[in-house]
Amino acid sequence: MLVKNIVNIEDFEKISTIFKGKSGHLLAKVAMNLFALNKVNKAYNHSSKHRGPKFAKSLLKDLGVNYRIGNAERLKTLPKGPFVTISNHPYGGLDGIMLIDLMAGIRSDYKIMVNQILSLIKTMDENFISVQPKTDKDIGIKSININGVRETLRHLHNGHPVGFFPAGAVSNFSIKQGCVRDREWQKNVIKIIKIAKVPVIPIRFFDGNSLFFYFLGLIDWRIRLSRMSYEIFNKKNQNPRIGIGQLIPVEEQAKYKDIDSFGTFLRNSIYHMSLPDLFIPKEEAFSYIPFQ
Repeated sequence: MLVKNIVNIEDFEKISTIFKGKSGHLLAKVAMNLFALNKVNKAYNHSSKHRGPKFAKSLLKDLGVNYRIGNAERLKTLPKGPFVTISNHPYGGLDGIMLIDLMAGIRSDYKIMVNQILSLIKTMDENFISVQPKTDKDIGIKSININGVRETLRHLHNGHPVGFFPAGAVSNFSIKQGCVRDREWQKNVIKIIKIAKVPVIPIRFFDGNSLFFYFLGLIDWRIRLSRMSYEIFNKKNQNPRIGIGQLIPVEEQAKYKDIDSFGTFLRNSIYHMSLPDLFIPKEEAFSYIPFQ
């Protein structure tokens, strides 16, 4: 069966007219090899017979990504109704795959609000709510944002969990702070969480991409973007660490009346999270979760 790639020559044609015609297609093929997009397509096709969390599990296995979980015992007490997870975004894509593998492996009705890049992974449509993140140049709210917000609130209202990367973009290296941090979290996402009035579970990724990747971001975000595909394939045997934070009940959230203070509180629940004393393999954590 022919499987659609994540990125095709036709996608390059949409970017610029220089990729049209015979010579343009040749240039697109060179670009796909140069930016490791062919490797991305190959990995995607190999696991594409699966859907949702099964696809995520298969892809991570192919990539050799064996993440570990800290404070895994907190997964035992996840709410059985709607809840929200919030996470930092140091990988810019692979963290979304790991989150689906983990959380949708426990709750198959779990969905993540993702940008249009991750939404290209059609085999994970059932666990994605696609939106276009707001940028500094945007004026107003695009229709795709409105539709995404409506779908998110409807999903929560119907008793299902939703995950957010509130930054909406991969983390940056901050010269001022001397570390990798998310950009400012989007107020629209914070507002959705405030309106939802459901428990919040912070989930922190303690590792990330290569230092070279973040260095490129100091030069230009477009140069860094060209490196993104390579970062998918250099995590083999690195055992990324994921920490599960303390559940934040609705009563605790209600103490923060304005969006700015609420957003700071949520962000601190990620970046002030202590490094767990023990990280265990996902399979070991799943073995004692009662409702997979």
